[in-house]
Amino acid sequence: MWTLIAASDPVLDQQRFRESLLVWVEKPHTINRRLTGVRFLAYHKLVNLDCEIEACSLVMKLDDTNVDQVLSPYRQHGDTETDVLQSVCGNCGPVLVERHLLPKQMNKFKPVHEVVLITRDCAMVSNLSKNSTLSPHHTYRIRLVQDNRIHLELLGVGTDTPAVVWLKEHVLPKIFKWANSNPVKGKQMIVPSLRLSPIERYSRVYFDLKQKHGAYLCKIWPETTDPSKFVYEDIAIASYLITLWEQDAHSSGKVSFIDVGCGNGLLVYLLSAEGYDGMGIDIRRRKIWDVYGPNVSLVEAVISPTSRFPKYTWWIGNHSDELTPWIPHLASRSRADAKVFLLPCCPFTFDGKYQRQHGGMSQYQSYLLFLQDLCQGMGFRVEFDRLRIPSTKRITLICQPGSNEAPTRRAEASRFNFVGEGANATQVPEKIDLQATSHKQVPDLDSLGGTFKPRPKVEAVRNCTQLDREFTQEVVDRIAGHLLQVEPLKDRQAWQRGGREHIGNLVRLLTDEELQRLKNQCGGLQTLLKNHRHVFRVHGGYASLNAPLSEAERKLEQVNQKRAKFKECWFFKKHPQGCPLADE
Repeated sequence: MWTLIAASDPVLDQQRFRESLLVWVEKPHTINRRLTGVRFLAYHKLVNLDCEIEACSLVMKLDDTNVDQVLSPYRQHGDTETDVLQSVCGNCGPVLVERHLLPKQMNKFKPVHEVVLITRDCAMVSNLSKNSTLSPHHTYRIRLVQDNRIHLELLGVGTDTPAVVWLKEHVLPKIFKWANSNPVKGKQMIVPSLRLSPIERYSRVYFDLKQKHGAYLCKIWPETTDPSKFVYEDIAIASYLITLWEQDAHSSGKVSFIDVGCGNGLLVYLLSAEGYDGMGIDIRRRKIWDVYGPNVSLVEAVISPTSRFPKYTWWIGNHSDELTPWIPHLASRSRADAKVFLLPCCPFTFDGKYQRQHGGMSQYQSYLLFLQDLCQGMGFRVEFDRLRIPSTKRITLICQPGSNEAPTRRAEASRFNFVGEGANATQVPEKIDLQATSHKQVPDLDSLGGTFKPRPKVEAVRNCTQLDREFTQEVVDRIAGHLLQVEPLKDRQAWQRGGREHIGNLVRLLTDEELQRLKNQCGGLQTLLKNHRHVFRVHGGYASLNAPLSEAERKLEQVNQKRAKFKECWFFKKHPQGCPLADE
């Protein structure tokens, strides 16, 4: 007997509900944060079942050991996984999905064995690992009823256990949200996560690396950047590469790598610590390099179009910016069987910033297609994958030698001048006829070596702190004066603190020359205003005057007195009413 636990509002579309239900079946970790993923054991398209009740009774007979035996009379043989999934989306009869839910904390939990029976507009979930707390041990179902509402129902008498409350407060609202969401407009790339890496093996490697290196690296981190972001992001990237290389080693032999534009060198350190032979190269040495020890090969040097490293089988471009389009070229010129891992961030071509070329797409996605065409033209077979890292730029390109191309032709293709006349790198290369170009005298990317300009070894400070003081003071006074004229904020203060204004409107107060000077700084006007936090408060794209704090308020806000900086009070000198605080 099924007990109704909760019901949603009506959904807009029946098909969207089916698609949302399939997301919950295939990606339960999107809601259950204690899971790292799911491994599917089998898809069964069932026949010889007279009604939905008989199908439910069949599921109730299953346990952790008898699935094959119970399902044998009802299983339709000969269907592929794709056929079964199409049956789910097309509402073509009952399908039973057998899956293992994989825990994030592998030292505490074991995978959970579940079966999901999908019939018409309903999914019934049964936990065969009854003693696990990773997933509800109750048998429940989520179904669409006649009035287009989604019902969450429990087999047996309903109880308010934590698992049932979680289903009611998290699973049902999320499926309802998915079912009512609008389809993505425009041309968007949809790349599933970890499609080229076995999820179970990746999760194990990530867990082990995190336990081994995570806390230690965060503790000794000497850079000014946030260690929790960089350490765990690079651990995830290293885990992905290791699982990818474990598969590659079976067919290609020993793996070696070079990380071009390695930055802090953390990825090189992690891979070297796991026994992989490789090196990192960057134009500028980092302080943290000294922490890694002599066994980690990190080189301070300039990469040019004529650089060659034939020793290494894999080339890594991890947020390599200006070097990103050059890496596949350098790899293909170094050795014919070289492979490339690209994780692009800032879009660059061979001679400058990349300009979007694909309508209806973001610049980032357009840049990914540009790189795909570029690498394919050089003879690589390119596949996309999505990493699990805390970044919006997490789509990677895995480039391997084309299966049907001789190495000599691939090397010849890499000489093709993708930047064209005048190094016009913004033009996406056409597909190359390898036979037609193999005997032509085409320009070589190496010929750009004379005009190639690497990034300066010493990075310029572009946070508005090096601007001329008279210039910054003039801008500060002008912006503050304008804010005083804006409709006052309703804070019941007699002291005039003016109003707030969107930074986009404040930009109009500046001359073209002033704008140009600020455009060369990271963050522009917003950074300048944030640097003067004793005058301005910047939040959510808006700026207002930052009223001086009383002594009591200052003590509450000040976390570290030793690091406090003191500046002359702008309001005392320039506000029409002076500073609202007492002189002392």
